[in-house]
Amino acid sequence: MSKKNYDKVFEQFKLQDEDIEEFRRTLGRGAFGEVREVIIGSKIYAAKLVEKEKSDNLEPEKLRGANIIKIVKICEREIDGSYYDLIIMEKAVLKDIGTLISFISDKNLLKLINNPFIEVIGDNLLRFFVKQIILGLETLDRCDLVHFDIKPENLLISSGLNLKISDFSFLKNIRKSEKEFKIPGGTHGYVSPEYYKKKKINGEIAKKQDYFALGATIYFLKFCHRFLKFKKYDEDVMNYSRIMDLLHRNIDSIKANLILSKDFVDFLCSLVDYSPSQRPTFEQIYRSPWLNKNKIIIKNIIHSFSEGEEDKLMRELFKSDFLVDKQNDYKNCKKSKFRFVGKKLIN
Repeated sequence: MSKKNYDKVFEQFKLQDEDIEEFRRTLGRGAFGEVREVIIGSKIYAAKLVEKEKSDNLEPEKLRGANIIKIVKICEREIDGSYYDLIIMEKAVLKDIGTLISFISDKNLLKLINNPFIEVIGDNLLRFFVKQIILGLETLDRCDLVHFDIKPENLLISSGLNLKISDFSFLKNIRKSEKEFKIPGGTHGYVSPEYYKKKKINGEIAKKQDYFALGATIYFLKFCHRFLKFKKYDEDVMNYSRIMDLLHRNIDSIKANLILSKDFVDFLCSLVDYSPSQRPTFEQIYRSPWLNKNKIIIKNIIHSFSEGEEDKLMRELFKSDFLVDKQNDYKNCKKSKFRFVGKKLIN
């Protein structure tokens, strides 16, 4: 699909909004829009241009949360018969988690001498990231909002390795929406099987779309490759059949992996279950045994580092898995009791 030239659209927003001083370099492009740097009040922000069929007036700028990207303002325009939203938000300091994980994998950012395991990051570092994603989803859940496009590229990183959910192109308020509606969109490889059925869903099933995408994201963070990677067909029926076949094989592969802990396998497989009704509720996700393991240790490590020491923090969290396992092995081993007997003097 060819990328559309949005120069004219950005220029129209600049002419109609006196706060916008200048648009600068392009930060990213997608099928439905583009992200550019924008100068407002001598400060640099990120401006996400989204092309839509119509305006939905969801006002995501009212969202407030430590793990939600801060939105400065939203501008809505109809230009040449098309509807656009320009979402102006804070700019991420360290790009997105997808870029970071790929960099860790390709450039050995954690400076490991030898990594014989199939995973890219360990469980404690993964828990640190996943817990933040879930806290962001909690903010959306409280407002009855569904994101519909959770993926590594939409999880931006600020200083201190703070993750923030961004890009609200498909955001939907299920409380204000009709009782049943079609899934508005998503990203290939992170959307659930029911997306390809093109049938209407209710609010509860809508929430499970974000949970499925969370599972696919966790898989990517752990292994640095997509959970569902396949050629997209023109026919939705073929896509549904293909994704169900891949789900069966990938879930079986996860369950057969003896290196992974049972709690992690159970947690991940529940999120990407074939049926939305079998996926966990938000409360079950929040109370996951795997997610909450070693939380005191992780908290103490986080508090040991200050802003600007992100690389040291990641390395410490990564190696903490090994140290915790060794400590547990030491606690569980049976201590031998020795009795020293003095030597007998033989005449």
